[in-house]
Amino acid sequence: MRIKIRKYGLFAMLGFILLASCKKEISEGNFTLYSGTDMNDTSWSASVPTYAAINRIIDSTAVYEYKDSLIGAAGKTITFSDRLKIFFPANAFINSTGNLIPGKVEVKVLVMREKSAFIRTLKSTHNNTELLETDMGICILASSNGQSLEIAPTISYEIRLGNEDNKVMQQMRIYRGDESGVLSTQLQMDPLFNWNEASSNQFQLAIFKQPGIGGSKDIEQYAITTNQLRWILIARPMQNIGIVGKLNVILPPNFTNKNSLVFMTTDDYNLSIELKPELNSRSFSSNLVPLQKKAHLISISLIGNQFYYSETNVKTLYNTPVISLKPQKKSLNQILNELKKL
Repeated sequence: MRIKIRKYGLFAMLGFILLASCKKEISEGNFTLYSGTDMNDTSWSASVPTYAAINRIIDSTAVYEYKDSLIGAAGKTITFSDRLKIFFPANAFINSTGNLIPGKVEVKVLVMREKSAFIRTLKSTHNNTELLETDMGICILASSNGQSLEIAPTISYEIRLGNEDNKVMQQMRIYRGDESGVLSTQLQMDPLFNWNEASSNQFQLAIFKQPGIGGSKDIEQYAITTNQLRWILIARPMQNIGIVGKLNVILPPNFTNKNSLVFMTTDDYNLSIELKPELNSRSFSSNLVPLQKKAHLISISLIGNQFYYSETNVKTLYNTPVISLKPQKKSLNQILNELKKL
């Protein structure tokens, strides 16, 4: 009888130790002391983080592929490529006080077609309530003398944007990026950013068709008329994605919400899901993760001047609520090349 009691006591003790070790894995992990470096900082921010390292990651990875300028009083049709043209009418730009800008205006455009481009700009292809099946997104910034500009209230301009297939997706909608901070000419972390379906008063979506050359198929592009600059997404609510649930990702203790970003992508869809910091578990999580799809989990970190990167592939997340990543030192160019493979 005593032997049985001792066995039950031993099993109970082992169970308690295993449970405690699981909790410790999420909150602490294994820590190595790095003499005299920023790697020693394992603390997480209790407030919404807007740390310099995160902003430096975004500013380093986001590339404005297209740049041009115009005279505000004259307007201009800017042909950036065969798949991107923007029509700015005369007297379209105003500054923060509402004054027209008649002089030189600098225009920078960032186009997000691939999953890697969304990750590089820290943009998820979902809003607060649902996953979005996305064709592409665009960010248009205008400035004069370093000051961010807006479009005058009575003016509209047109964006003509095409994908690599020269064919639009059906039943697409326009979502505008709602930002929480002061608008600037540089991309910065915005923890409260969200894609909200745009009002028809501010955005009109049409299809531009151009006859193909020599009997080839017609070229189709999206034609967006709006009086809004900055973030625009062409998407529709995701259908038939299967079961959606929660996933937590753990990084080593040195990699915190002050210096790291975590994303998930899938093979089947143009999805880019940011896993946001979860303070109580010291992990990164999302409640909008497709659990039955092959997934890629990516982390990007910047500690001091050194970038770190990790990636792992998972066939299904259905029975895997927690995953650990182990970032390794990488150059910025190496990270950008890895993201292109997603």
